Amino acid sequence: MKFSSSFKVGLLTLVALVLLVGTVLKVKGRAFSSAKRIEIRYKDVNGLRPGAGVQIMGLKVGQVEEITPVANGEDSYVKVKFVITDPTVQIPRASSFSIQQSGLIGELFLEITPPKTRTIYIPMVSRHLLYKNDPVQMKLSDKYYDVGLIKSVEVLTRDSIPLNYKNNIRTPYAYKVDYFINLPGLVLPEFLRGQAIAEGNTHKLRIAPLDDMPVYYPKQDSPYTIIEPMRMSDFLDWQYRAAETLTESARKVNEILTDQTIADLKQTIANIDTLTAKSNDTLGRIDHLLDSSQDDIKQLLDMTKQATDDFSKLSANVNNIIGDPQFKTTVISTADSVDKLAKNLNKVMDAADAEQTGKNLKIIAENLSQISESVNAITSDDKLKKQITTAITNVNNAMAQAAIALETVNKVSPSNPAQTSDLQQIVSDTVVTTSNLRKFSEKLNKRFLLFRLLF
Repeated sequence: MKFSSSFKVGLLTLVALVLLVGTVLKVKGRAFSSAKRIEIRYKDVNGLRPGAGVQIMGLKVGQVEEITPVANGEDSYVKVKFVITDPTVQIPRASSFSIQQSGLIGELFLEITPPKTRTIYIPMVSRHLLYKNDPVQMKLSDKYYDVGLIKSVEVLTRDSIPLNYKNNIRTPYAYKVDYFINLPGLVLPEFLRGQAIAEGNTHKLRIAPLDDMPVYYPKQDSPYTIIEPMRMSDFLDWQYRAAETLTESARKVNEILTDQTIADLKQTIANIDTLTAKSNDTLGRIDHLLDSSQDDIKQLLDMTKQATDDFSKLSANVNNIIGDPQFKTTVISTADSVDKLAKNLNKVMDAADAEQTGKNLKIIAENLSQISESVNAITSDDKLKKQITTAITNVNNAMAQAAIALETVNKVSPSNPAQTSDLQQIVSDTVVTTSNLRKFSEKLNKRFLLFRLLF
């Protein structure tokens, strides 16, 4: 079949028009794709042009169609509209958009970075468990928000976690938590700390900066995180400001470290060296003194130990004497007899030798008191203790007889001459008895005086 010349010319013209339209659209950054167009806003696009490529992880998936500046005073921005030519590509929420450059002098393109998986190690507490898809929480503008989700949780021993996390983890086990941020516009610092918390029936991972610097809630309408580009002029300006700050710091340091200050510091260091040398010499002498005095110190400690042991034995002996039931019974009985004698003594005070009898009884009581005190200070010799108990028992019996005599005197009637004569004889016998008891108690007291001197 043959085509006419006019048909051939028309077909060639149509193909040329299609190529022309395609070339124009290509130059203007428009594509023949029906995919959804995406619009983002920048404060500065730093020379990005329509037709620039759109990449995800280094793979080109679309191109920029329009770049439109919007002047609105302080709220001015640049509207960037692009299209994804690959229909299988989905852009996750909170993905980062940044303007990159291929090489040092290459063309600019738009780079899309999905939310990165971050890893954190936290102490494992049994009551605070974490699971996959649990929320990640962070304090933004003095209020806690859910900013991400946990991707995976793994339990590790403390020895298997990185060294820079061990100082903050004291528990034997720790969580290795992988998570990602899904809050658009939130840019986190590199190093964070975390803890597991429970709010009602929900467990959450709470993260915070290591320096506790406040982080503010991002204010933007886009579902993505926009990373503003840095111009070379801005970079040089920041470098200049850093140099100015460093210069100012150096100037202030020079003002502080004057020649006089440096001289004082040198003198201080020299004094410290001298003091250190003297301290070392003193410590050496102390060590030598301690070494040479070890025998004396040991002897002193031995003497102290012996004195302590002797005192313990003395205390034990005194406790044995005082705790003897027979000795206690004898002393108590003696005290009762003396008390009974004192009560009956008032009824014979009118007798001729009653005054002398009272004095003798008083001296006996004092001697018995001294004897009792002496007993508490002597050793626990069983033979001596029996002799003491026997002597006190004899005294007790004599005191009891004196008390009985006094009771007999109280029953005598003064109107009966025979009883009066007997009364005088009884009083005379009582005086003799108390006098003998006084002599006996004085002798016994002297004997215990000897014991007091010995012990």
